Amino acid sequence: MVRVTVGGPELANFPGGGGDQHLVLYFYAEGVILPEPLTLTSARVAFNTARPQMRSYTVRRHDPQRHEIDLDFVLHGTDAPGSAWAATARPGHRLILVGPSPAHRLAPGRHLLAGDETALPAIAALLAELPADSTARVLIEVADGAEEQPLAGADRAEITWLHRDGADPGRPDLLLTAVQALKVPADTQVWAAGERAVMRELRAHLQRPGGLPRRQVRTTAYWRLGHVGTAT
Repeated sequence: MVRVTVGGPELANFPGGGGDQHLVLYFYAEGVILPEPLTLTSARVAFNTARPQMRSYTVRRHDPQRHEIDLDFVLHGTDAPGSAWAATARPGHRLILVGPSPAHRLAPGRHLLAGDETALPAIAALLAELPADSTARVLIEVADGAEEQPLAGADRAEITWLHRDGADPGRPDLLLTAVQALKVPADTQVWAAGERAVMRELRAHLQRPGGLPRRQVRTTAYWRLGHVGTAT
């Protein structure tokens, strides 16, 4: 993964909300002539001649005093526009973003947070805002031990890092198996994100007969195995 900090006067009024708040990033082909001034409205009007590739990324950190935000990118080759841009990003490069989305907030109580590396920025942001007198069980799947990160709020959480160690991402072997091995108390609130099929199986397991009610399980498909683009 690589962390990119973007900032400037354009972010002076950025309405940071924490949690799993995300931005949609616009990646245009090289040489495309963009409308001036570039606004969300003018960009959409120009979609017939200048349509960007759009990807969603979690706001890892927002500093309202310095007018900065951090975005974490999973580097996985040049076919994905976000990965390709982040791998070569340098001071002075511009990034076009839309948002942010509303933020999901953790209510006081017991939580299970689970996901692969695409969910790591959101898990880190949620864990940093874990309410007082709350606890969290956290399962994070990453490539190997080198991808582990220090997480704020870890003193009130039990964190397990799941290492693929050469296995392909997007399979249920690690994350789903780890969740299935847990004894999840009935009052647990679940937030999970990652590959679409894995999330579908994870939700089905948690909501099986005798399991958690639907209102306590929030799963999101961040990507889809075999597809470059959105998870839908």
